[in-house]
Amino acid sequence: MSAAPAAARPLPLTTAALEQEAGRLLRKYAKSDQRVLLLRAEPAWPGPEETVLNGRRVRVVAAVSPLAVMEQVSRHLERDGDAVLVVLTDAAENTLGVGLLSRVIRQRIFVVEPWLLVQESFGAQQTDPRLLAEGWAAEALIDAMPPGGWPRLTGAVLTREVALRQLAARRLRLDRLGLGADDLDGAALLLWSADPAAVEAFGALRDEERAGLRAWLAEVAGSTADVVFRLADGGRAGDALALGLLCGALWAPEAGPEAQRSQGGVLVYVSALAGGQGRGSLDDATIRGFAAEAERTVTRSLHENAGRTAHAALDRAEDLVVQFGARPAARFSGLLRSGFEDRVGDVAAALASATGERSPRSLAVLAGAVARLRAHALAESQAHRVRRAEMAQRLLQWLVRPFDAERQVGGVGPAVQAQVDEWGWVDRARDDIWIGEPHNEPLKEAYKALHASVRERGRRLNQAFAARLAAWTATGPGDLLTVDSVLPRVVAPLVADGPSRPVLFVVLDGMSTAVACELAEELRRQNWEEYDPVPGGSGRPRRRAVVAAIPTVTRVSRASMFAARLTTGGPAEERKAFENHAFWRGRQVRLFHKNSLEGDAGRSLGDELTAALEDESVHVGVVLNAIDDALDKGRGRVDDVWAVADVGVLRTLLHYARLQGRAVILTSDHGHVLERGGELRGLPGALSARHREAGGSVSDGEVELAGPRVAVGRLVALWDPSVRYLPSKAGYHGGASLAEVTIPLLAFLPLGSSAPEGWRALPHQEPEWWSLAAPVADDRPSAPAPAKARPRSRKPAGDAPTLFDEKPDPALLTGVPLAAAAVSPDEALVAELLAGELFAAQHQMTPRRIPKVKIRSVLLALLDAGGPLPLPVVAESAEEPAVRAAGLVATLQRILNVDNYPVLAVTDNGRSVRLNPHLLREQFGLRSAGRRGTA
Repeated sequence: MSAAPAAARPLPLTTAALEQEAGRLLRKYAKSDQRVLLLRAEPAWPGPEETVLNGRRVRVVAAVSPLAVMEQVSRHLERDGDAVLVVLTDAAENTLGVGLLSRVIRQRIFVVEPWLLVQESFGAQQTDPRLLAEGWAAEALIDAMPPGGWPRLTGAVLTREVALRQLAARRLRLDRLGLGADDLDGAALLLWSADPAAVEAFGALRDEERAGLRAWLAEVAGSTADVVFRLADGGRAGDALALGLLCGALWAPEAGPEAQRSQGGVLVYVSALAGGQGRGSLDDATIRGFAAEAERTVTRSLHENAGRTAHAALDRAEDLVVQFGARPAARFSGLLRSGFEDRVGDVAAALASATGERSPRSLAVLAGAVARLRAHALAESQAHRVRRAEMAQRLLQWLVRPFDAERQVGGVGPAVQAQVDEWGWVDRARDDIWIGEPHNEPLKEAYKALHASVRERGRRLNQAFAARLAAWTATGPGDLLTVDSVLPRVVAPLVADGPSRPVLFVVLDGMSTAVACELAEELRRQNWEEYDPVPGGSGRPRRRAVVAAIPTVTRVSRASMFAARLTTGGPAEERKAFENHAFWRGRQVRLFHKNSLEGDAGRSLGDELTAALEDESVHVGVVLNAIDDALDKGRGRVDDVWAVADVGVLRTLLHYARLQGRAVILTSDHGHVLERGGELRGLPGALSARHREAGGSVSDGEVELAGPRVAVGRLVALWDPSVRYLPSKAGYHGGASLAEVTIPLLAFLPLGSSAPEGWRALPHQEPEWWSLAAPVADDRPSAPAPAKARPRSRKPAGDAPTLFDEKPDPALLTGVPLAAAAVSPDEALVAELLAGELFAAQHQMTPRRIPKVKIRSVLLALLDAGGPLPLPVVAESAEEPAVRAAGLVATLQRILNVDNYPVLAVTDNGRSVRLNPHLLREQFGLRSAGRRGTA
């Protein structure tokens, strides 16, 4: 430090800068007897009057003149104590006088040397000459210094890159975005542009600093910085993301020459905003680079912070589409809302055509339109609309199959099994499209027409089934699995298998086959493995169907299930019967109904239920009424999809079951039909909305049932789902339709558990036509798709297998073109990835290369899941032990996460893995759509 020359411009000091400089000097001169430190600085102090430095109390004041300095020093020295006074002044040292200087530390004014202060703040020993050449940066780095100083370096030299990156991050206020200096790139600059307060603060910087930072940011962010700052100059920085999306559509190859006029309008607009700034004109390369960065940024932002930034940009982009007459080009966009809505329109047109034609060509057009809709970046945020389009495609694929109601119903046994295997899936899809489309009028009409076609076919199936049911109730059950035989035929053998297998038997009152499809699908994703629980079953394993008691009401069918015989009764009778069956072999058994399930404040379950679940020696039965209650009151929601979390305390029950390794059986006492604008027949003798006393003529839609399977001897029930006897509710049961009579039986074990004797693991249960890549079927009977055979052989322990043992995959090695076989969209996407040059380069760089066959298996499993998969499941898909899962995923991330984009992300505190197909396609330049836009 040296005496301050009179002409030197004093620097403003922030709290952080003063604490660093004053603290350094006080440490250096700790033995001085003086208690006053003079610093040459701008005589202004915005910080606290008192602070503590090096354990000493310090007062900080500003003095604008020699007289003010004298007054502050005199006043301070008159006080007792050892507090130090720091005076900030721009007075020349020779104006203070020898007497005053003799009373301060070192008898001088210390000059703050900017670069030395900056260097010390970073903990560096030298400063990069290129940084020193940025004359504006020293004062800026001092002014922007954070509390505690700049991050300490690991090396000795403060480089230009490090210093300006830290400075820019502070000046752009990236911390408000959850970003740091290492995140500073074009994407960060675009996100900054959407923060008005941060943009305003940047504009308030000194001209020299602002110009210097902009020049450096242009080096870092290139074309993005060029366009963003042009917009900022015109006060339109907030339009940067939106304009980038528009440019992405206008400069896309699909836009064609028709977009040139709109392109010109954008160029003129941006240039005019930056008028008088002396910049050259924008070229196509600059615009394309800016647009690509904006599209990547919005795509990522859709999955962060509830997508607020992305959706604000998308909304504004639609205004710009209109402003620049870009509607024709916007329809090709995979990001813009107008592009999504155009794809919805394409689905509407294709669906209307396919519903009428039902030809292979029209189905292919529909499948393509749905795939394009699913590939749009907004598909995830509009998942309900995309799902309904997919359901419509599936229903069309079912409708084109050969149909003969009498032949396909066959008898009661084949019919209820077909309801579980296939027709329940039809019900699920039909109920979804009934809810409909919120905006596109042609699609609303197309859904209506499709629903009518499916409903008519379903009516014919129910009519044929009712005739078979009438004959069956008169003769008896035969060997069919009935509601009263579930406990003896399914639970009793499970108990006999061994004393160490506790059972959780859950009756979801009113659960239909359609609801069971949804719940089973979710449980599979949650690391539960599904089984066929009927011992001694012949043929392939399958999800089982159970025939309800007649009438299909709770007091009859549920009571019969718990009693293991046809009867009637309520909760008390059910509990007594269930807990006293001989097949429990003296083990403790508890059955819990509605009023004993939930605990008090802070407790998910009641104390008795919790104690029973935690005790491995107790078999537990639970009745959940959420589904049946919803039939009475409705669900108060537009989306009727059922999830585990919607079904009372089911999620908590499953949590305890997993901890105890319980065998879980989920079933129902009857199904239900939903209110879909049906007919009210007000007849006397109605015993429920769907059955009445016998007597009088049997009308259309009714069937008379009598015999040993009818608990009340004789009755008339409705088989037509669109008819009811009582006032409207959300849904009904008690009738003779397939959806009411068929009870689904689901059996699960925690993944990795040993299966009880006689239980057989199930493959996925979707019917063939459920696949969104399914070809038009021939006259073969429908059945769930067979399980894919996966070799389980392992090397002997002595062979010391490596992490990624190569196993040839015929699909990758035969050289057969993809078009030569039926290839799903997911398989096509993965095949295109594995054949690409970028993938090959990324794969080559990994130290331990995963065989392509394993990568293919993992990616297909993640795409099929459509969401996160637990790490052990990911490892299993690659035929690797669970202990190697983390290493497998880490290597895959090195391959797939190009430029650190989260194509493959670890979620749920390291327990699950999620694949983002949209980013996968974008980063690797893939054209195949896959089944989902995002996962």
